[in-house]
Amino acid sequence: PWPESKGDKVMRRSAMTWALSVLLIASAATAFGATVDEKAQNWTITTDMYTIVWNVDAQGGYSSIIPAGNDDVDLFGAGGRNLYHSANYAGWKDWGATADAEVVEEGDGKIVMSFVQEDGGSKNYHVTATYWDGVPYWKHELVIEAVAAVTSFSDGHEPMCEPRAGGGDNEFDFWDAPFAHNAFANDNGYFAMYTEEGSARTHVWEADGRMDLVHDNVQVVLDKGTMSDPLTYYMATAVGGLDDAHDLAEIVTKEPAEVLAVSAKAKLATSWGDLKGE
Repeated sequence: PWPESKGDKVMRRSAMTWALSVLLIASAATAFGATVDEKAQNWTITTDMYTIVWNVDAQGGYSSIIPAGNDDVDLFGAGGRNLYHSANYAGWKDWGATADAEVVEEGDGKIVMSFVQEDGGSKNYHVTATYWDGVPYWKHELVIEAVAAVTSFSDGHEPMCEPRAGGGDNEFDFWDAPFAHNAFANDNGYFAMYTEEGSARTHVWEADGRMDLVHDNVQVVLDKGTMSDPLTYYMATAVGGLDDAHDLAEIVTKEPAEVLAVSAKAKLATSWGDLKGE
């Protein structure tokens, strides 16, 4: 076997764990490339790992999260306000309706979407979302456009997740290492958010809970008509629990090709029993 650092071993273990999860749900997933479909102005993104819906009505954002292999149970409940951005400047300003949406790229197991969300105040949020087949996570790159002079991130929920119970009772947790992330989980799977640039929190304001990422530490003052630097964060969903969401942090920022290559390498190098014992 080849020499292997501790970091490579951790990544290999995480990739191998995910590879086995993929095998478990493979019979439930259809063999097709990632697709995007516009229905009633909402956007449905489907990969072999999940189906998610971007709601264009206020408040815009994700309104449905269904991981593959859980009998099509939505982790988000009814009532809207499931996942959106919100900031407190001159009063709270939430995402309104989606001002613009377009498919930037589609093919070869990858989808790139562009969304523009107005908050009715001084900010337009430009979201570039990238989704892949083969992995349970996706990436958001967010840029703030200043409609008027404003601070990019301040006293905000960037983003906020309100699952509203969904398919079952929710448990929440958050972690600081290897970088900030949080998750909720129930019997039907988990949903998680990850950031290398901010912090993560959970809340008990409602019985079914909330969680958010905070990026006040990267705030800048923007003049009217200027744009912020991109902010990158990640989200994930799969069958499993809070520990699975936490373990995924080891690989969630990796390009899928790298993760899948390590997974294949691990399967050639060792058995699952050997890997569990490391």
